[in-house]
Amino acid sequence: MATAVGRAERADAQRNRQKVLETADRLFAERGTAVSLGEIATAAGVGAGTVYRHFPTKDALLATVLDHRMRQLHEVGLAAIEGADPEAAFFAYLHHIAEQALVNRVICETLAWRNDWQEPAKADGRCVIDMPLAVLLARAQEAGAVRRDLDAEDVRALLAGFVGMAAAAGTPERARRLSRFLWDGLRAERNKAFRNEPAEPGRGHNETQRNCPVCGSPLPATATGRPAKYCSAACRQKAFRDKRKAV
Repeated sequence: MATAVGRAERADAQRNRQKVLETADRLFAERGTAVSLGEIATAAGVGAGTVYRHFPTKDALLATVLDHRMRQLHEVGLAAIEGADPEAAFFAYLHHIAEQALVNRVICETLAWRNDWQEPAKADGRCVIDMPLAVLLARAQEAGAVRRDLDAEDVRALLAGFVGMAAAAGTPERARRLSRFLWDGLRAERNKAFRNEPAEPGRGHNETQRNCPVCGSPLPATATGRPAKYCSAACRQKAFRDKRKAV
C-alpha cells in the first residue's frame, strides 16, 4: 500500500513539474523574464511551494525552459544540415532563429541581453547551436553562396544584433523586412556586385551585372527596352564631353 501511495505521489509531482514548465514557457514567451515565480504558480494552478520544490530560483526555472528551447533550435539545425541546397539551408536556419526571437520574448531577451544562449551545454562544453550553425555556414561558403570572411561567431553576433534591430523596428513585419537586408549582406554574390567583381557563371541575375563605364557603379536594371549604358545623366554627359575632346 505504501509503495502504491509513493508511486502516486511521484506521478503527481511529475505532473505538477510539467505543468509548471509548460506555464513558465508560455508566460516567458509572452512577457519575458519579468514574470515572477508567484505568477507562474498561480497560472499553473499550483502552490508557490510546489514551484520552489522543483525550481528553487527563477533562474533555475528559466534555465530549464531555455535548455528546452535551445535543444529545439539544435534539432532544427541538424535537420537543415541534411538539406541538399547549402545556401537555402543556411539562410532558412538563420530565418528560423530570428523568427523564434520575434515570437518568443524570453529567447529575444536572451539573445540580446543575458548572453545565456552562448552558455556552454553541459554535455560537450559548447552551445548546442554552435555545431549546426558552423556546419551550415561552412557548407554555404564552400558552395560559394556566403562570403568567406565570416565565421560562426560573426553570425551569432549578427543574430544578437538582429534582436536589437527588431526592437527598434517597432513591428514584427518591419523587423522581418529588415532581416532580409541583413541576411542579404552575407551573400557572396551581393558583395561581389558592390565590389565590382565579376560574378561566377550560372548564379542568378548577377551573372549579367554591368557597371557604368564612367564611374564604375552598378547599372540599374531595366524591365523593358534597351539596357542602361550609364548610371546617371551626369555620367552620360561626362562621357559625351570626353568623347568630343578625343575627337
